[in-house]
Amino acid sequence: MCLNNFCLAIVLLGVAACRQSETPKIESTKDSVANIDHRTNVVTRPPTRIVKPLKINEAVKSILVKKSENKLIAFFGDTFKIYRVAIGSNPLGHKVQQGDNRTPEGVYSITIKNPNSRGYKSLKISYPNTADRNRAWQAGLDPGGDICIHGLWWSEQDPQTHWQSNWTRGCVALNNQQMDELYKYTSVGTTVKILP
Repeated sequence: MCLNNFCLAIVLLGVAACRQSETPKIESTKDSVANIDHRTNVVTRPPTRIVKPLKINEAVKSILVKKSENKLIAFFGDTFKIYRVAIGSNPLGHKVQQGDNRTPEGVYSITIKNPNSRGYKSLKISYPNTADRNRAWQAGLDPGGDICIHGLWWSEQDPQTHWQSNWTRGCVALNNQQMDELYKYTSVGTTVKILP
């Protein structure tokens, strides 16, 4: 009888030992993969990564506008931020003359920061440059001017969707919250490149 109990105890201890040495199953998800510490058999998961909206926290080094994509890209620090923008209501082609409602194309710079402009705050662009003036004058035209990056004009404009229709007279428009951010970190002299 004692021998049977002794044999049974050994068998039960063997089963328990085998179960403890089994590797636990690891479940993985799309967001994270579990890791196992084989010394302690503890399963751990990496912490969930929270992605926060990127904020500008250094001076803007340069600005790139892609007219065909309605995007303004601000380069700062070691990264960049993309804004949706509206451009001139006549979006195709380079600005040639006053009143053509086109946004110019080329390399310019910020010449003036205006906190009290009609379009909520503004960064004036150095259009027309020498080439723009010469081209217009040779054609007997006034090249126009006063091209800016600015905020919204009217209180009824939707800050989230205003960019879906090109409504400016040749300027580049962000919503007011975005303009606050860009205005704060952009200096006079910052390069602005505008692509078709």
